[in-house]
Amino acid sequence: MMKRISHSLMTVAMIATAFSAASVQAQTVTTSAPVSSPTPNADARPNVIVWMLDDVGFGQLSSFGGLVQTPNIDRVAQQGIRFTNYRTPAICSASRAAMLTGRNPHSVHMGGHAAAALPYPGYDSKVPAEDGTIAANLKAAGYVTVALGKWDHLPSADMTPAGPFTRWPTGQGFDKFYGFLSADADNWHPALIDGTTPVKNLVTPDYHLNNDLADQAIQAFRARSARETAPPLFVYFATGTAHAPHHAPQAWIDRYKGKFDMGWDVARDIVLKKQIATGLMPKGTKLAPRPAGMPEWKSLSAGQKRLYARQMEVFAASLSHADEQFGRILDALAANGELDNTIIAITSDNGASAEGAYHGTYNEALFINGYYPSDEENSAYLDKWGGPETHPHYAFGWAVAGNTPLRYFKQTTHDGGTRVPLILAWPKGIAARGELRPQFAYVADIAPTILDLTKVPLAPMINNVPQAPMEGVSLTPSLASKDAANPARAQYFELYGNKALWSDGWVITTSHRLDPWRMDQSGPFNEPWELYHVHKNPGQTTDLALKYPDRVKALSAVFDQQAAHYNVNPISNIQDARPFAAKALQAEIGRRKGVWAYSGAIGNIGFGAAPPITFRPFVMQAELSLASSTESGPIFAFGGAGGGMSAYLANGIPAFALRDLSGKLTVVKAQAALPKGASTLTLTLERPTPKPMTPELMTVTLSAGDQVLVRQQVTATLPFSGYGAAETFDIGVDRGSAVSPDYAPDQGFSGTLGKVSFQIK
Repeated sequence: MMKRISHSLMTVAMIATAFSAASVQAQTVTTSAPVSSPTPNADARPNVIVWMLDDVGFGQLSSFGGLVQTPNIDRVAQQGIRFTNYRTPAICSASRAAMLTGRNPHSVHMGGHAAAALPYPGYDSKVPAEDGTIAANLKAAGYVTVALGKWDHLPSADMTPAGPFTRWPTGQGFDKFYGFLSADADNWHPALIDGTTPVKNLVTPDYHLNNDLADQAIQAFRARSARETAPPLFVYFATGTAHAPHHAPQAWIDRYKGKFDMGWDVARDIVLKKQIATGLMPKGTKLAPRPAGMPEWKSLSAGQKRLYARQMEVFAASLSHADEQFGRILDALAANGELDNTIIAITSDNGASAEGAYHGTYNEALFINGYYPSDEENSAYLDKWGGPETHPHYAFGWAVAGNTPLRYFKQTTHDGGTRVPLILAWPKGIAARGELRPQFAYVADIAPTILDLTKVPLAPMINNVPQAPMEGVSLTPSLASKDAANPARAQYFELYGNKALWSDGWVITTSHRLDPWRMDQSGPFNEPWELYHVHKNPGQTTDLALKYPDRVKALSAVFDQQAAHYNVNPISNIQDARPFAAKALQAEIGRRKGVWAYSGAIGNIGFGAAPPITFRPFVMQAELSLASSTESGPIFAFGGAGGGMSAYLANGIPAFALRDLSGKLTVVKAQAALPKGASTLTLTLERPTPKPMTPELMTVTLSAGDQVLVRQQVTATLPFSGYGAAETFDIGVDRGSAVSPDYAPDQGFSGTLGKVSFQIK
């Protein structure tokens, strides 16, 4: 130790002598020349907006021959290019992950929906760090990046305020996020996140989520005026529209009254004629055959026609309303003189959705739980369809019409599931105006195309991780000319056993799962390949597999090669995720000894990360500290007005609310309020033989300490797969819509919450 001290002192002395010998002159502000900064010039790089629509089919936008009026989308189309041969994966999570990363969905571990993950590389929903997003690349080049709206391609377990936030937008290259972590949102009472923090929604009578998202986008552009020279902006605008629930302001619904009384068969004919007349489809194109179970419109009763027409009126209203809000963004850019130098891409994540099954549904959470309401059940909600009291989806006949002239719909690998609109415009940088492009394009091509147009190179490192090459290709050659050569490539598609491959205008595909509303389908993947020359036969009306067996063999070999290369194997049924999920849940219950505990108020826990209180009996205990005997608000809530459960105080009186997916409300309430001070409230839900989606007799007990406040038998129906993707599990608040009318949406518990625990039985 003494030697070390002595050595240190010698070193200090030597340094001091050296500096003294050099006679260093200290510099001050008065003796130093300032470093000059270059005079700022206007940043000429383009802004970028990608509007990712949801569940919008090839034949629904008016610029693609559709009967839904979207004048602002048309406005962009007239300023740019419409791709008529653009394709995506057949489901949202896969499509969005592929678009944002510029890579194939299975390559980035998103081969299906994130909520149905499997423990295999192509399906575990964990986007690898080496597959950085377009946002991360643009951010590295100096762009400000903003994600608005839907973000559902991340593991369910990550959908909590505890994170990890690696796969949230702010961990994927976005400076700002304002939106929802789920497959869809209640547009009237959304459970929103700002960055990583839950947003308290001050819902007004005229609130709609699309207005809110448009406001956020406009504000992001407006904020650039705070600097004379601001960096360009990339906005990922991901509306929940037009995914269910189809929600629209009443004024917009009224505009479409009677517009679809002709029915889906006549609508298909009208749309196809418009598509042929405008060159979107070749002359001689035939409509895809009507799927099994889809009735002719003329065979329906008057009541059925009115119901189904109303369903489409609401869908159209929701899409037109979203278009109106997007128009506000365009107007704001135009007013600032920035519209001409903004790259705008508008597309859909997959084809129109048939998840409403045969009759549609007044509450989309029903189909997730394997229940399909009848016409009679739906008709009870006819006048409320599209309003806050419903979470609706249209009958699948309208999905077929929405994909005109293509075959089938979302979740299938026929073209109705994968071929959708793509519009790309940049008035300052792309000369084309209102032109069509027939070249093949794929969702993974959008990111490299934007990087190409903005002259941003692929970052070699993101977050200190070396990056893998993007698998998409730039579409810039086709932007210059409709005669540009198609790149020599083939593209696979796969979703829950449905398989396909596009190559040079030919498609092979299989018909494994054609009822996308069924979540329980299983079976071997031994269906024969079908072969269609979609360049000449877009409706896939003539199967040529028997006529050209050698072509089928060659294309199937390419599919097998790509499946092996891009993590497609092992191919699975959607049903296959359930045993893995059940096993994981059982292991989690064992690891926790059946206890889920929370230390005070916390909101926005995704339904996939909630305690399993809809599956099993449970006991909840909550430590309360009450400043008065009139405290109010939720202690916990799961779900909302379209189905849920909640324990709460109403002016100090303990209560438990159960609301089934029809909206029927059952309340068990004590007779007297809890006293001021500390209390331990216990809720016991006994279910002798739990039978989800079946009315069952349960016993509800509310106790304070050792005193039973109320014990009551109730008959109620609990869901199997939760109360819908739009709703959350919350402690001390009820995010989104409220389960009980005894408190307001987003109202917090007015007392003080300590530990709240759930013992799963």
